[in-house]
Amino acid sequence: MYDSKETLEKIRALLVPAFGEQVSLDDQSRFHVGHRAAGGGGHFFAEIRSDKFNGLSPLARQRLVLEVVKPLMDREIHAFTMKCLPLE
Repeated sequence: MYDSKETLEKIRALLVPAFGEQVSLDDQSRFHVGHRAAGGGGHFFAEIRSDKFNGLSPLARQRLVLEVVKPLMDREIHAFTMKCLPLE
């Protein structure tokens, strides 16, 4: 059975080593109750502040993050929104 708290910890375990400690996560699945297309995965929001984003466009920042969480997509993550901010 799907466990959103476990998934949050898995996401954190991927993002913190990649981008540093300034990662804030929120399970937003509660806003999508009854969403049939979710396939068992949850809806998550991340706010990440990292020097790895310095000099990158917003799209490039999001692509970096999506590459990191890719192993969880379509199974444990149905939707992943993010705010990626540089530390300049």
